[in-house]
Amino acid sequence: MKNKLRTFVLLQVMVLMWSCDTALEEYYRQPDWLKGNAWEVLESKGNFTLFLSAVEKSSFRDLVQGKGIVTVMAPDDGAFNAYLKEKGYSGIDAIPAVELEKLVAYHLVYYSFSKAAFEDYKPDGTDSENDLRGIYYKFRTKSRDDNSVWNDQAFEGKQRKVIHKERFLPVFSHYLFESLKIDAEANYTYFFPSSEWTGEQGFNVSNASVNEYAIVTDNGYVYTLNKVIEPLETVYNALRKQSDYSMFVEAYDRFASYIYDADATTAYGNGDSLYVRSHGSELPAIASEWTNTASGVDYTQLSALSRRANNVFAPDNQAMQAFFNTYWSAYYSDLSKVNFLPLMALLANHVHSGDVVFPEMIEKGQVKSPMGTLVSFNRSDAKLRRMCVNGTVYGLNKLLTPPVFTQVTSPLYRNPSYTMLLDMCISSDFINPLLSDQVKFTLFLPTDEMIETNTTLEGRQIKYVNTNANLYGAQTIQIEGDLGLEDMKVNQKKSIAGNHIATRVIMQRNDTTVYATMNPFNYLYSIGSKVYSSALYNTGDQQKAPEFTAVGTYPNGKAYQLSGESASALVPETNQLKNMITSVASPADFEYFKALVAAASIDKTAPPYNFLLGERFIVLVPSNAAVLQGFAQGKVPFSPASKVADFLKPYFINVSASGLIDYPFAGTGVDTELVSFGRNSKGEIVKFRLLDKGKNLVLIDAKGKEHRISTILPRIYADGAAYIIDSLPDVE
Repeated sequence: MKNKLRTFVLLQVMVLMWSCDTALEEYYRQPDWLKGNAWEVLESKGNFTLFLSAVEKSSFRDLVQGKGIVTVMAPDDGAFNAYLKEKGYSGIDAIPAVELEKLVAYHLVYYSFSKAAFEDYKPDGTDSENDLRGIYYKFRTKSRDDNSVWNDQAFEGKQRKVIHKERFLPVFSHYLFESLKIDAEANYTYFFPSSEWTGEQGFNVSNASVNEYAIVTDNGYVYTLNKVIEPLETVYNALRKQSDYSMFVEAYDRFASYIYDADATTAYGNGDSLYVRSHGSELPAIASEWTNTASGVDYTQLSALSRRANNVFAPDNQAMQAFFNTYWSAYYSDLSKVNFLPLMALLANHVHSGDVVFPEMIEKGQVKSPMGTLVSFNRSDAKLRRMCVNGTVYGLNKLLTPPVFTQVTSPLYRNPSYTMLLDMCISSDFINPLLSDQVKFTLFLPTDEMIETNTTLEGRQIKYVNTNANLYGAQTIQIEGDLGLEDMKVNQKKSIAGNHIATRVIMQRNDTTVYATMNPFNYLYSIGSKVYSSALYNTGDQQKAPEFTAVGTYPNGKAYQLSGESASALVPETNQLKNMITSVASPADFEYFKALVAAASIDKTAPPYNFLLGERFIVLVPSNAAVLQGFAQGKVPFSPASKVADFLKPYFINVSASGLIDYPFAGTGVDTELVSFGRNSKGEIVKFRLLDKGKNLVLIDAKGKEHRISTILPRIYADGAAYIIDSLPDVE
């Protein structure tokens, strides 16, 4: 009985175990919708033997066979045979190992991308506010070149080992062209004339059409293609391989720089420092596979990596030489000698870093250079057309002349004698305003020698320092500081540069012209063959005033060169009128007025002249004769101080309260109310009327009497202007 019971129990256990095995097998059984890994899927199709053979000979077999997530772009055997025939290879084995590795890797996209993800990739997440569908068109692949060695010309040819990042693969979705509002077929085939646009309901992958979309595998997706995807090169390499563009490439390389890559050095350096080759912060990094070099090479910056393209519109050697002959040959022996700043202007007018640029966008006037100028040419003008891993190349048989070479700025960009003024104008953001056709400018151009030898700002010497002639950015303008030379500040550059740019003529009489400058309430006086800034005019030193001779006439103005053995540049006046009134260096016609100021002690308050409240002012200085006459007539008090102060305050005019945007000059039709800082006996603010009589200005007082202002060219200081008035006005 016991044996029968034991046998029954054993049978029950066996049945139970069999039932459990069956359940586990069912639980872990591969779902019907999974077809295996990418390798197995392609192998089962039977017509991808050449691609799989190539994968097998590369280092990526394990990845394709399931040892990682990957999206595989697989050309069929027909596509691969066509590729081998075109390249002259007898078979897969004939492809050099390095090239084969690069080729296979370019068909392997990081991560797993569905059809919808390729069509409208959103690196910032599906909630991204960007409504330009398809605009993120580049995807990171496994393909990269071996490290290369370059000679850093800025540092005596020191060798730099450069790491090359993985290539990005362009996927041209129908959404991309719809977002850009351009024709898909015409713009796609412009760069891929041997390919057919078939992406109306999906996308083309670089030069290939997709036969089958998004075949699901257990390690990603497979897309089958009608062509082998040829690995794209950088914009730099695409141009470098074309001898017709060597002058452009050599000019671009003068700005070459090397950014140390700490992460790459740790991961791949093997004891060597690794660098990314760039071209500074102002030109696109056309030699870098990745398009976020300026802000640091970082694979997490997917928005920049997937969207940004460096588009270059490169003139050929013939066009470059013609430009050199026209604009630079009088000053430089060859292109390699041209200063960095004008060369940068030329190059910057031939690049656009932003969205990928198609020809229809150019013809519609939608593309601008970093200088803000329109990139304009017909698509047929490009004899070289390349879609690149980091942008596009348009090789032109013409040069896009930057407007800085044709407008009034032209001498600054042509003649190296004006390098310091050019630097100051660029730092001050004056260049773009100077290109306007709405203003007729007059430029007065001091040479570098004049600035360094004869010019000071607030008594401080100015020097041009070039610590490395081969390194862009090693050139600085310096000024004497408390501890020696220091870099000139932008506001200092702006004050000097702005004073050499006349924006309009205020008044012209005989051989005298008054110009307004870029600096508010700063003027230039040209008298005969000489020109004066306020600082030079106030000194009365004729030797320091430069002569000016015409350099050229341009669509938006004229330019003159300044000269003179002891002449100074047209620096602004930095002295305060408040200080000059009582200074020992004050003009002789201030003498009696200065005595009244001292008697009133208004220069001794804290701060001095505190009633001015820090406002810009005009002071109407009674002539010495007028003060003497008024004193004799009992109109001018000499004590007590408070009474003298009350007498003087109406002679100080509040520029802002009077609504003046310029100091007044005779011959300009002035007819305006002047609001003073003084009050009459009723406590009312004293006001006058200023009237232009043609030859001179007159002040009309409270009683309607006219008082001649003898000053034609006022003395102008940092805080105000002084005019001599021939008689004493009544304030009530």
